[in-house]
Amino acid sequence: MNILLAFKAEPDLAMLAEKDWLAAKHQGLDTSITRPCLGEDEQAAAEMLLRQPEGLNLTGLSIGNERADSFLRQFKALGFQRAVRLKREGEMTFAPASVAALLAAWQQQNPQSLVLLGSRSAEGNSGQTGFYLAEQLGWPCFSQVYDFSVNQTLQQVELKQRCATGKRRLTVRLPAVLMIESRGEYCLRTPGLRQKLAVKASDVEVLPAETLGAEVATPALVELDNPQRQRGGLIIQGNDAGEKARSLYRDWLRKRMQP
Repeated sequence: MNILLAFKAEPDLAMLAEKDWLAAKHQGLDTSITRPCLGEDEQAAAEMLLRQPEGLNLTGLSIGNERADSFLRQFKALGFQRAVRLKREGEMTFAPASVAALLAAWQQQNPQSLVLLGSRSAEGNSGQTGFYLAEQLGWPCFSQVYDFSVNQTLQQVELKQRCATGKRRLTVRLPAVLMIESRGEYCLRTPGLRQKLAVKASDVEVLPAETLGAEVATPALVELDNPQRQRGGLIIQGNDAGEKARSLYRDWLRKRMQP
């Protein structure tokens, strides 16, 4: 059974200063100085795959530049059979439909039974790529999945999903698209030194995205802004800790504790 994990190497935006965001307002954000990160959802998805029974043919795929190669090599060291990067120039952060079109085109040439994605990226944060991909493939799509197990014999996947009423367990016939949402249930293991040394840079397959023949449109970035999330604060005055505690209870906590 072939299973695809599609992920994005995200820049660590916490490394950027306020002046970087001001300069990016109309000309785009320069993330070349930031270190690449792997989203929590994608890490959880990879760990779930590695815990499945043996016999699966696992592929890790990313679209973009060489920032993703370190994670592709990590997947390869952990036991993925293929590590593929679709090389494409241009900004695709805010183009989930275009990303889905490339993934669908790759799937047509490299058939998969199951496709895994993260729920949303730290940059674009649209949460739409999985739905676009499922629509183009004509497959069912399940979001907010926090665990699953594959049954190769029956060609099914048993998944656990969060929903409006709580949690539920589903059995789905393949093929399907799963959007993984992690809340700390899984942590991706680290390959050992021998596993790392066994992987070469040439093990990452770099393919021009144009060879897939997909028509991809890249939207123009009009404006980029960093919203401020500052919260107000108040310093409680008092002669000693006891007086400050009484003031905290009297002025702030007591009214919040009343039903």
